[in-house]
Amino acid sequence: MSKQISVGTRLGSMLLDHFFMTMIAMVFYLPGMIFTFARAFEVTHEQQNIDFLGGTFLYVNLIGFALYFCKDCINGQSIAKRILKLQVVDNETGLVASPMKCFIRNLSIVLWPVEVLVALTNSNRRFGDRIAGTKLVVFDGAIEQPKVEIGQALIPVVIAYGLMLLLILPFKALMPPIEQKKIDFVESSYDDQSSKEAEKLFADSLGQYLTASIRVYDQIEDSPSKYISVIIQHNENYLESDQDFEKIESLIKPVLFSKFPEKTFVGQIKYVYKTSSSMQTRIVPISWTPEN
Repeated sequence: MSKQISVGTRLGSMLLDHFFMTMIAMVFYLPGMIFTFARAFEVTHEQQNIDFLGGTFLYVNLIGFALYFCKDCINGQSIAKRILKLQVVDNETGLVASPMKCFIRNLSIVLWPVEVLVALTNSNRRFGDRIAGTKLVVFDGAIEQPKVEIGQALIPVVIAYGLMLLLILPFKALMPPIEQKKIDFVESSYDDQSSKEAEKLFADSLGQYLTASIRVYDQIEDSPSKYISVIIQHNENYLESDQDFEKIESLIKPVLFSKFPEKTFVGQIKYVYKTSSSMQTRIVPISWTPEN
């Protein structure tokens, strides 16, 4: 009969597992975080899409989540279980649980409140163990450990990654098109003269409030419209309150439309207020509905 694991050790294992696997998952978030921080104070005319799911880096981030579900796949021991001398084994045979069984038992961690309650009543078998046919035991060094098969351990990781994609991709598909689609303007159609004239117009009209940087492109693929990108850098912060923003916007758009009539172009206006230690931005797309 296997030695009973104390409730304190069982809960400690769950907490340590969560800590270590969160740290490992964060490693896969680092590329996106570094990229975001590196560009935090960069103001460019690049079209920016608001993607709350992480954009391109989402696919890297998901690796960390997949590994979380596969934390016990190497000989039934996660990092925390190795520290606390515990191991996941097959409930029937007592042999080390296969990587696939370890993966199945960890799918229930999404129901962590239930798992904690079950662990309080039975520290050897939580809810996931009952599903996968496994149990948690004190590690016995006298028992021969199976040779680690990397291929077998990778299969659950691939499955976990695929499941994460199946859950996330429908949400990405439901994102509003304006947050996904970029306007394909012709780079070579950049109109330097019109751009400089528009900047001078803003300087003459609203120079006491702001500085404008404008790029005008005369051609958009499959469209007769121009593409215009405007960056407005404010001298004072008009972005904190909607009321202040609406006031400054009501001054900016008429100046822009006096140079470029409505419905003759599409693009974006990027409003920026920047200090030495912070930056606020608002991006307003310029587009026209077909009926208008």
